[in-house]
Parts: sequence; structure tokens; C-alpha cells
Amino acid sequence: MRLEDLEIILIEPSHPGNIGAAARAMKVMGLSNLTLVNPVRFPAKEANARAVGAIDLLEKARVCKSLELATEGLAYVYGTTARARQMGAPVVSPRVAAREIVEGRGRIAVVFGREQAGLKNSELDFCQKSIRIPTQEHFKSLNLGQAVQIVSYELRMAYLELDETSGESLDAERDQLVSADQVLGMKKHLLSVMEQVEYFDPSQPKLLERRLARFINGAGVRRSELQIARGFLTAIENKLPKEK
Repeated sequence: MRLEDLEIILIEPSHPGNIGAAARAMKVMGLSNLTLVNPVRFPAKEANARAVGAIDLLEKARVCKSLELATEGLAYVYGTTARARQMGAPVVSPRVAAREIVEGRGRIAVVFGREQAGLKNSELDFCQKSIRIPTQEHFKSLNLGQAVQIVSYELRMAYLELDETSGESLDAERDQLVSADQVLGMKKHLLSVMEQVEYFDPSQPKLLERRLARFINGAGVRRSELQIARGFLTAIENKLPKEK
């Protein structure tokens, strides 16, 4: 999925500055859809001040009265939690969740709870999986904006890795291995240039032709690499004295 299609949902944020910080964290990582469920105060000057360049996300943010309304029509929902729960959805790290999200289809959301208390158990029941940031055990406190930043960063990294892998796969598909005919053409071209520089004597070929074919095939030459080699051989021919 595209990052700009992902929903970030904040449940009852109490400080408008945290809303602005979350919007900034989102935008810098390529996310753009922000939903607020019963914010204590919004819009607010503090939110705009902390957004720093991401006010457009605040201006188009959805405001809903319940998590049920906020998640309506979504294909998959992840909730965040700072503590282990005896029951509930499976818990994954932000990195694992990010990979799952960018490889997913349909509208997906990540839900963040209140600054002081997080998500209620009943709210986590709306989520198919929970995300837990692996903080150290003795001090787990993260600001809401910081939590959004961590998850947004992992989402962007997963997206870039997926895009790079897809690009490499596409390039490999386009730049296929050379065919048998192309190997033969390359071998003939090599032999021709070798003969012109008096490295190869056609009257005493020995095993050179076969070894050249084995060399080209064994190297797993691709079309782009073949073009470079053929271009180099042509450049050599152009530098050789022309027969009169």
C-alpha cells in the first residue's frame, strides 16, 4: 500500500501540542491522513505551532466521536500498547507491523491511545493486532508525538525497502540473461576483433571458441552488460586501421 493511504488515529489526545507534533512526525515520513477521536481541544494554536510545516494535515484531519466511527470501512487496524496484555490481539514490534502494513491491501490504520493511559482493552478489541515499542522495562514513558514518530519512521523504512526490492525485481525482469543467439553473436564479434588485432588465428582455433562460449554463458551475462561489451568491441574496431 502507499503510505499516503494509511490512517493514523489518535484517541482523545489531551494536549493540542501533541497533535501538532504527531502531524509533523507523519508528514516528514510521507504519511498524510490524521484522524482524531474526541480531542480535548482542537483546533488550537498550540497544535499549529508544533506542526511546523504540517498544518495542512491538521486542516484536513478528520474528527470523530468514537473509535468505531473512525475505523469504519477499514480493512485492518493496528492498536498501540505500552504494556503486555493477558488477552487481546497478537503483539508485534513496529518493524514487523510496518512490513505487514506496506505489503497489505486496502485501507489500514494505526491507533494511538491517550497520553496518560493509552488504549482501553475495549478499544484494543477493535484492532486485529497490537504494536508495542520495545522500550526498556524500567522506563517505558514515550511522548505521543515520539511514539507516532517511531512508527512513522519504521513505516517509511519498510516502504523504501519494499520499493527498492520491487524496483530491483522489475529491473531484473527487464534486463534478462542473454539468449543463445546473443551469445553466438557476442562470440563471433569477439573472435572477429581478436583476429583483427592478431590475437586469434582462424586456421588454428584450438579450443578458444568453445572457451569463449563457456565464459559468456558461465558469467550469466545480461542484455545491458552485453550491450556494453559489444559497444566496447565496436569502439576497438573503429580505432583499427581501415583496409584499403
